[in-house]
Amino acid sequence: MMMMRRQPQLLVKLRSLNRRSRNILSLLPEILIGSMCCIHLLIFYRQILGDVLLKGRMSMQSADFISNPVLATFPKLLEQPDVMDALRSSWAEKESTLKRSEKRDGEFLKAVFLLVYHDCVVPLLHSTFLPPFRWAEEETEAARWKVIADFLKQNQENKGALQALLSPDGVHEPFDISEQTYDFLGEIRKKAA
Repeated sequence: MMMMRRQPQLLVKLRSLNRRSRNILSLLPEILIGSMCCIHLLIFYRQILGDVLLKGRMSMQSADFISNPVLATFPKLLEQPDVMDALRSSWAEKESTLKRSEKRDGEFLKAVFLLVYHDCVVPLLHSTFLPPFRWAEEETEAARWKVIADFLKQNQENKGALQALLSPDGVHEPFDISEQTYDFLGEIRKKAA
């Protein structure tokens, strides 16, 4: 928001897209509000969701919970831009090490994305060292950035999060099955109640 003559105004910039951006955005809904730098992560989420809903269930009529930590935690991730930035930087780092042929293979990219997600996001979302996210609170944001930066540095040094997860120094929230399960009918159930 910009203040102009004491009247709040919302400034929206529109621009035409190049072919690559148009192809990427064709995989998403028509109306989407968010940062362009995280669009490719949202596309991976939607592809994984589609695979699980179409390929991973016993029958199309099944309304059972789906055991998938990415599907269960990605909506929480969208509410925490600093952890999303950590995922984006970890993904960019991993993607830069891939060969051209690997980058063209969609299934391989999804598998690598899942590995990066499990190494970066899942431990951060369930860490007790990470203070709860509070928007526009500078002290909390600074503390969160420090924890995230330390965690990413440790991941880079150890080539993954396994040592951090198994370390006696790392304290995480107790295991909860809801961390692993995705209820795709849950939103409908919440609205009906």
